[in-house]
Amino acid sequence: MIYAGLIHFNDAQKHIDKLSSVLALYTQTSPTVMKKNAFTLWYGKLSNEQDMDEIWENDSSVLIGRIFDKVQGGDFRTKDFKNLSSLNKEEVLKKMWGKYVYIHSSETGSQFDVVVDSTGQLPFFYYIFSNGNILFASDIEIIFKVLAQKSEINWTYLCSYLIYGNSSAIQTPFQNIYELPPACCLKITKNERTTTSFWNPLRSYQPSLPQEKDAVEVLQATLKPWVNPYKNICVSLSGGLDSSSLVYCLKDILKEDQTLSAVNYFHSQVKSSNELVHARKVCQETGIDLVEIDASHSLPFDPSSPKKLLNPNKPFPGLVSLKFLENTTAYLASGSSCIFLSGHGSDHIFMQSPSKRSVADYILEKGLKGSKEPLNSITQFYRDPLFSILKETAISLGSHFLSRQLEKRHPKNTQDETPKWINQKARHTISPNFVHPIYGTLSKKILPGKYDQIDALYEGLASVHMEMSPIHLTHYPFLYEPVVEFALSFPTYNLFEKGYDRYPLRKAVSDRFKTDTVWRRDKSQTTGLFQLGIKKNLEYVLDLCLEGQLIKQGFIDREGLYKTIKMVSFGDNGYVWPLIHIASIEMFLKFWEEKNL
Repeated sequence: MIYAGLIHFNDAQKHIDKLSSVLALYTQTSPTVMKKNAFTLWYGKLSNEQDMDEIWENDSSVLIGRIFDKVQGGDFRTKDFKNLSSLNKEEVLKKMWGKYVYIHSSETGSQFDVVVDSTGQLPFFYYIFSNGNILFASDIEIIFKVLAQKSEINWTYLCSYLIYGNSSAIQTPFQNIYELPPACCLKITKNERTTTSFWNPLRSYQPSLPQEKDAVEVLQATLKPWVNPYKNICVSLSGGLDSSSLVYCLKDILKEDQTLSAVNYFHSQVKSSNELVHARKVCQETGIDLVEIDASHSLPFDPSSPKKLLNPNKPFPGLVSLKFLENTTAYLASGSSCIFLSGHGSDHIFMQSPSKRSVADYILEKGLKGSKEPLNSITQFYRDPLFSILKETAISLGSHFLSRQLEKRHPKNTQDETPKWINQKARHTISPNFVHPIYGTLSKKILPGKYDQIDALYEGLASVHMEMSPIHLTHYPFLYEPVVEFALSFPTYNLFEKGYDRYPLRKAVSDRFKTDTVWRRDKSQTTGLFQLGIKKNLEYVLDLCLEGQLIKQGFIDREGLYKTIKMVSFGDNGYVWPLIHIASIEMFLKFWEEKNL
């Protein structure tokens, strides 16, 4: 679903009149209008076949998207939503989960509350007029077309992305355009706009209570209503734990009229990027078809079709791999509805790399007795000296007792060394607010390992609510609310055992489906493919990065970046991610320059 609308406390007729004509440029059929108090909404679909989103309405609120019943399971019924008009937003949203933008209005229309679901794959961008009116849309390009004005770059956002990577911040790459981050509420009055974190992912954490369900039960209960309307279900199957778990769970709940298949991308010459043998084994065990695609034909920076329906809302690493997207889309473009699923997110919520601070969690909750076991497990997992883990534990305990949790963007929280060729101008332009609002509300007394788990979750969310294809979306079941709350209900020291990470997921899938495929410890790497793509398309990469806006604005030292690009093309892994960030920023800017917005 794409949409645009106005919350208007003053006259806004000229913009209201323009909403329909702008949205009609993108929708498959004529857009539909909804008016309520000081609220006007236009909406439509890019594809009636693929898009399963709906509009929900009652006397006090409107919801765009797909919602499911938290208590009963399955789809939420239209008549049930209509009966919720007397409840406040907190009571309403406790009853549902899904992909949505929820807009609640006071009786007088003097206050609006907008909530985006916990994953945020249906975005909410907005522009504030000087008279207090709010123009909002699912895509930034729509906002600029309605305003009939050129975009102005927000270099603070782009420099922050350059150094930190993806983030679910309120800022966007454009001046005066804002986003409501996932799991947040935007309170709107004529004179005030306030954003607060709405969802507490730790509300399910009760370490003293035994788990009543396992990962397979929760995952299947989440998957079943989500994939129900689709005829074809396709999984991006690497052969690793996360994607394999999806295949096993889906095969078990598949309806007679549905078809399940998988796609595996491999490069026969790059061992670290070739898990084909593992993907084949999963498909053999489940009896589903596997489409094998040679990644050598879609390397990073390979030329792709320049025609895009909508400009990207933000820069993100996937922009350097648009050819990969085209190959996937070509496979998914069939005569009936198809949903594409990714296992991405499991490594964030179950913590593929267990927190070294989980030992501190154990001591804080259970005391010193028995702490030797998690201490030895963490030491063996990271192959670190025992003293190193003990020191980390002592520092974590001290910070917890003194309530000295470092801020997310504190300099001491920087994990990777910033390249010297990123100039001081860029370092001084970054914002400490380039972060999800939840970091402003986390308790200073939060368990150290739990903080790391929350951190991993929001890094995962920031990496998925950006799409390269607005029609063939990628869906991420491991980041949907019921699965996240289940994963975060475990103590961090129970997420790894016997040398294995993500232990609750591995054990549940293995026990239920009698398979040993999920006990692999290794995981593929894409660095080798990126290096091949740089080497193959070296002239394009040099032109893109060395003649780009970041160097012209004085944020990057040209000679230092040139040396890094050449070194990466020869196989050096140093500063690969800063290079990806630069390339994706420059590609993002080119998209917008070419459309002259």
